[in-house]
Amino acid sequence: MKRINIIYLFLMLAVFGSCLDEDPKYTTNSKVVYSDEQSAQMALTGIYGLMAVQGSFAQLLPEINTEASGLCWTSYNTSDNRCQYTAGAIPTENEFNNLVWGALYQAIANCNIFIKACEDSESADWSTKANMVAQAKFMRGVCYYVLYSFYGGVPLRLEPSDRESLAISRATRQQTIDQIIKDWTEAAVDLDETSSLASNKPTAPNKYSAYAYLAKLYWVMGCNAWAAENGDYWATGILKQTWPEMQASTVYFKKAKEYGDLVLDKSDFDLEPDFNTLYNGTRLSFSKEFVFVIDATKNTTENVGYNSLHWTFSPQNSSQGETWGRSQPNKSFYDWAHGTYQDDPRLKVTFISKWVKYVNKMPSDEWQAAYPYVMKSFNDTVWVDSIVRPGRPPIKVPVVTTHRELVDSIDYINGGYEDPTNPKVEELDSLLQEAYCKTKGPSDWNINDWPYFGKYMTNDCSGRYANNNLYVYRFADFLLLMADVENELGNTGTAVSLVNRVLSRARASVKPASTYPKDLSAGLSKEAVREYIFHERLFELAAEFDGFTDTRRRGIEWRKKLLERNNNHHITSACYHYGLENGYAAPWREYWYPSDGEEDWNSYLVRNQLIPIPQMELTTNDMISINDQNPGYSK
Repeated sequence: MKRINIIYLFLMLAVFGSCLDEDPKYTTNSKVVYSDEQSAQMALTGIYGLMAVQGSFAQLLPEINTEASGLCWTSYNTSDNRCQYTAGAIPTENEFNNLVWGALYQAIANCNIFIKACEDSESADWSTKANMVAQAKFMRGVCYYVLYSFYGGVPLRLEPSDRESLAISRATRQQTIDQIIKDWTEAAVDLDETSSLASNKPTAPNKYSAYAYLAKLYWVMGCNAWAAENGDYWATGILKQTWPEMQASTVYFKKAKEYGDLVLDKSDFDLEPDFNTLYNGTRLSFSKEFVFVIDATKNTTENVGYNSLHWTFSPQNSSQGETWGRSQPNKSFYDWAHGTYQDDPRLKVTFISKWVKYVNKMPSDEWQAAYPYVMKSFNDTVWVDSIVRPGRPPIKVPVVTTHRELVDSIDYINGGYEDPTNPKVEELDSLLQEAYCKTKGPSDWNINDWPYFGKYMTNDCSGRYANNNLYVYRFADFLLLMADVENELGNTGTAVSLVNRVLSRARASVKPASTYPKDLSAGLSKEAVREYIFHERLFELAAEFDGFTDTRRRGIEWRKKLLERNNNHHITSACYHYGLENGYAAPWREYWYPSDGEEDWNSYLVRNQLIPIPQMELTTNDMISINDQNPGYSK
């Protein structure tokens, strides 16, 4: 018998301790029933709490989605969990991998217990029971969707586990897809028409949340099938082998449109008028932009129901709480975004390169800065009266003083660069060349040689926990994927109008409105709109919850272009090669894909389309062997 799953089962049962109809003995045969609505609601709230833990949406899911996207920098140490995702060299024993797998299956197990208990004839009846079961099925579907996105087909645990049923074989891709669809379609029947966020309970998804997720799932399948139709090496090979049931892309895009149109026509979802409202460091209790949001608090005492994204992404010493800045945008992505959108208000929210330093939880008079800021010296000249000769009138003489100031050294608007998304080294200020185009040695490294993500900066925090909710699925995400769907179905004009809703909101987030991002032209080709949407999703949704799938859904050739953008970025390339020439092996260096040029592109990209099944599962599940491991990982 495999020990770790037994431990998980006991942890799962313990969550429901205060919600049982009787004082149980915590064995695998314990029977859970609910005496009333209140006890069931306590149990359901506990499941929401399990969706906001380290291994799930509170930290590692957005972190891995960012680090494995090809748009991120982490300290280069091949034994570090984060570096392994960023470099695309993930061992089966990666600690984060085990934590994510365990957290998602822990939430699933509690959903299973809850659903079974509500269906038990000994449980009481109450008016909201069907709705509560629907919420549990919805969350189970979300967990399996994440597992499918990372691993492909996974074990489908759908009943409360006991010692005889812990080992279960890996389901196929199609079987996993079918279960996700089943959970969300069944959930949609009994979920409410609208959502609300009260102070005493987490946000319940509504039926249109389920429809929006179904649209997303079918859209991803459509993109995968499109890749196969267009000859992608991975999609025509490994994907078809593991998903022989794949249909034509239009079949999936039409299903995505079917569900998406229900959301567009009947739901109350809408964009927040000001993008800054979503990420201004204060708690946003409710927004029509929330397709699915998880309630989180800084006051957790149970290590569940929290948000540690501030700790993960924000610069060190940037607030009264604990911040580490572990996952940072790479220079290529930062310059690409700023050179493309220039005065776009989202840039100041999404990225941060200058901040007030906090000392002892209080703001100081000192500013800290990261790429592309440099410290420059400026001479200030004032003319003062001076008596040169006694008895003569004073004359004006110059008095020069020098002050130092942090300056953004890349002018993406007026810099005159040949390509503002990728400035050449020789076009740059000499101070920037010295600061950021040379890999530092072991004695003078600086983590601020790379910028930071700024969406989660806040002072409303306690230690590593922030008081902000987790926006797992935003309406902007939905509008952009629906634009992609419409474009693939030949409705390019409709697609452009959906994209322009997101772009218009961005411009209107400052007064007067900014110039960028400019609306798409209705006359663009289908191919041009497809590429624009692919890139726009990376900017709008940076450091959120879909970076892994977004950079892989159209096959390995599209992801290769992103990684080559990093390699071809002039500043990154200069820094990387300077380190090679000087023999620096310090962790403060740039990434170079694939695997520092030591691996061929196809093998690297195919392997990294999925994450390996964790060693924990291979070791503890008698029904899964090393032969069931994902392609490219150790067999």
